[in-house]
Amino acid sequence: MLPSSVYTIPAYSSVGPTEEEAREAVPNLRVSANDMAGWFSAKSYAETAAWSKIPIDEDTDHIVGAHIIGHHGEDLINLFVLAMKNGITASVLKDTIFAYPTFSSDVKNMF
Repeated sequence: MLPSSVYTIPAYSSVGPTEEEAREAVPNLRVSANDMAGWFSAKSYAETAAWSKIPIDEDTDHIVGAHIIGHHGEDLINLFVLAMKNGITASVLKDTIFAYPTFSSDVKNMF
């Protein structure tokens, strides 16, 4: 798995397959998509676009990929890479307490 980021404003970051690709490989896929433009962290940086899509294997709770626009996605994508590489489930990542107010603290709301 190779994360990538496009350093535009807002930034776009991605790791893993697209939703369509994931649906072909994972029979029981759950996709968590969020418009984050109204979240405190987006407003604090005056972001006009902030969005995430996280495909999750419903049977194992493993994160299949992550796609983030805005919200310091170029940094946040690394948390998802770490989770995917080490088998950290979506539930564990969601229940992890990150310092607030940081963009990382928004991860729990992406699921």
